[in-house]
Amino acid sequence: MEQKLEIVNNWTLKKILNELQQGQIKIPRFQRDYVWEKSKVVKLLNSIYNQYPIGSVFFWKAPVEYSFFVRPINIEGINDALSTDDFHFILDGQQRILSLYVALYGKKMQDVDYSTICFNVERKEFCIPRTQKEKNNYPVWRIFNDEEFSSLLIELSKTDTKQARATLESLQHCREILLTYPASIVISSNKDIDDVVEIFERINQGGKHLTVFDLIHATTWSDKFDLKQNIDEFNTPQRVAQCGRFTERIFTLSLTLNAFNDARNLYQLKLTPSICAKVWPKTKQSLLKTIDFLKSMRINGDLTMYHNLLPILQYFFYRTNGTKEIDPVHRKALEKWFWDAKFSKRNATSPAQLKENIQWIIDLIGEE
Repeated sequence: MEQKLEIVNNWTLKKILNELQQGQIKIPRFQRDYVWEKSKVVKLLNSIYNQYPIGSVFFWKAPVEYSFFVRPINIEGINDALSTDDFHFILDGQQRILSLYVALYGKKMQDVDYSTICFNVERKEFCIPRTQKEKNNYPVWRIFNDEEFSSLLIELSKTDTKQARATLESLQHCREILLTYPASIVISSNKDIDDVVEIFERINQGGKHLTVFDLIHATTWSDKFDLKQNIDEFNTPQRVAQCGRFTERIFTLSLTLNAFNDARNLYQLKLTPSICAKVWPKTKQSLLKTIDFLKSMRINGDLTMYHNLLPILQYFFYRTNGTKEIDPVHRKALEKWFWDAKFSKRNATSPAQLKENIQWIIDLIGEE
């Protein structure tokens, strides 16, 4: 059996940041936005200085074919160009890595200037100075940067005092820790996107267990489209009382089917804000048509018990443009399919059944 998980013990913090800078480490589109404030970054740096563990970083060694998952980082100094070779996606550890990058390279992120984070040589800890006049504070990016640290050495060497020598020793010790701090790395080389998504779901980030919907919501959100908000607006109190609350899975499968004629995880994660905004109105109408269709079959009450069948039924209405009257031949075929699927207890949206059901609908309505 091929080994798909590797624990790497020869990486350092410096190597991770170099790989990130050179574009060999990428952020996937389904990762959450960077949110750490400077005070939290300072705590992280102090953990490193005291040589406490800061947790493992989980990478996915991704084939170049998945480069469309890359989300631009948009931080000065980081190569955002798409790689022509395999690269590493961060599945867990994004916030820690980007936090350390902006602090150690003195960058700005979301209008916050991380170059103000300093190392206090007297207290031997990282801090955020209250004023520029505070003594014994040295910007951490100057300690980490080769050229800037050389300049610091020259500046301090001009004064041959006990205090200057102590300062120099403290800065050198700090720099040595930052450059050699060992990184705990786990790399998955699994090329099956469904398995990778499952891994990501199982990783606990910030104490919150992420779901596939969290990933999809993150990749499809924009100031013009919010999938969660649209779902909440669909599930009105009146509709929920009549039909039950339609699950998030019903919507994500329906949107993906309508956009790509497929709904495997690979395609769900291909959804973008523009695709969703384009497909959503017609998808919403198709789901409403599905409700009407089931009511015409005298199926009332909680429809979510048919959650594996609803995306397939709405796909029919999406492909037929939600025509007011269903062709009698189509109606009879849909009703038979519905009851067969219900009583066979097959999962209509499993990968194998999904492909079969999609093709069945395309054949039914006579499309190429």
